[in-house]
Amino acid sequence: MSEGTLWSADLGELHIDTDASKGLWGYLWLQIDKKTFKVWLDESLTDLASIHGVELTRKLRRFHKDFYEQTIVTLRDKLRADEAFIYHPVPLTYMPLVMHATRIHCDAPDAASCEGLAAPAVPHPEIAEWQQRAGSVPFASPYLGADGVRVTRSYPADSSVMMTSVTYHWHTPPGVPDVCLRGHHDDPEVVAAAIEPLDDFARTLRLPGVAV
Repeated sequence: MSEGTLWSADLGELHIDTDASKGLWGYLWLQIDKKTFKVWLDESLTDLASIHGVELTRKLRRFHKDFYEQTIVTLRDKLRADEAFIYHPVPLTYMPLVMHATRIHCDAPDAASCEGLAAPAVPHPEIAEWQQRAGSVPFASPYLGADGVRVTRSYPADSSVMMTSVTYHWHTPPGVPDVCLRGHHDDPEVVAAAIEPLDDFARTLRLPGVAV
């Protein structure tokens, strides 16, 4: 992977804020220089290995390095995410659970008119509908308002892996960006075990300086 593709001297600024517990959640820089990334990765993996009581092997270190390098590029350049956060309780031997937040400009007058609110529950066109499951529940936020929804979906990533995704979307008044928080994991049990902490975390998100 070329340095020009991944690394950046512009560390950016927060666009979506949270006061979630730093013991449970870590911040993943989507704009980061190579030196800062190495320091961050070494410190993060060392701390998590100690917390989980596992040996930080060279194989584990390489797995996480490759995962985060690819994730940073995908979230920043393809999905245009504003922020990304890592759920620390997932053991290092599993794929990390990363949630990314994005501001969406939708000036629809109400939630029913906002196409983006229903989008996460729409079946993937390239996967047979009978292989997909989706469920949604209303999800209010103390900062982003009552017009929110949480959608969980399961779908086959390939012949042997069933991916599970969680998406939160809040429709805000015209002139204020909607906020979408989403993530996925290749182990449904990881998502099932994390759903309450995910809900708690989602309720902490806010747009700095905006009262909804």
